[in-house]
Amino acid sequence: MALTDDFACLAGEIRNTAADVNTEITTFPSGAVSLRVRSGGRVFDMDFLPSYGMFGVGELEADAGFNSGYPFGFPDFASARAKLLDMLAEARVAPAEAS
Repeated sequence: MALTDDFACLAGEIRNTAADVNTEITTFPSGAVSLRVRSGGRVFDMDFLPSYGMFGVGELEADAGFNSGYPFGFPDFASARAKLLDMLAEARVAPAEAS
């Protein structure tokens, strides 16, 4: 299965978890793939960075700019997927605070 297919399957799995979840996949000529998940007022990213041979996972802070870094990095899709799903599960327990 191609990496973009893995990302698409994960996006579909995430969308099926709640009505308010929105996912967006972006591919780049470099081979990079990005999955952005919006849920409960929060935004999460999982990106494949071919130049580093790794997957980055993190939550975008409300005041963060583009590509503010990744607190978690993994050498394989399965580990990154597991972390993203854990973060989304935690977010359902503690939704974003209203400003």
